[in-house]
Amino acid sequence: MRSPTFVRWTGAAALAASLAGPALAETRSVTYTDLSASATVEEALGAGDNLFVDTFTTRHGALYQSTSFTLSERGDMNGLAGWIIDTADGQGPLLVGVNIDILDQWRSVVASDSFTGVLGGFGHSSFLGSLGPGSYTLVATGDAVRDASLDISLSFTQPIPEPETYAMMLGGLALLGAVARRRR
Repeated sequence: MRSPTFVRWTGAAALAASLAGPALAETRSVTYTDLSASATVEEALGAGDNLFVDTFTTRHGALYQSTSFTLSERGDMNGLAGWIIDTADGQGPLLVGVNIDILDQWRSVVASDSFTGVLGGFGHSSFLGSLGPGSYTLVATGDAVRDASLDISLSFTQPIPEPETYAMMLGGLALLGAVARRRR
């Protein structure tokens, strides 16, 4: 026979968990108006959070921007970047030779973008990876032949559990079921 106290506590805990819902995602934005610039995102990012870097400048020359951030927990990262590539004889922004890397606290590259192509006057690249808790720096380089427009977005999610994790969870649930059945 189950204890009424245990049932009430379990019901209250389940109700509290269902009312709490998922944590709200935060988006941290950094805006650059110069080709050579750096910034630090003060608050740590976690699962569900996003980092958005927006650049627009009318200056020409070498692009070197570094954005430092901290992750509070291990997570998977999905990054996308887009920049304007107007024709060589055009008047609009023209940013070429773009490279985006994520460096760890020892300045080692832990993720790098892979160029995927040009579509409709925009260069696009993406990158994926898993990052542990710690400090990182997002570095964007390139050459602004004319005005430069570059957007980078990083999204962080909980890592997908390995199959062994599911097997362990199912084993634990079976054990709890056996204990509950035995108590009856």
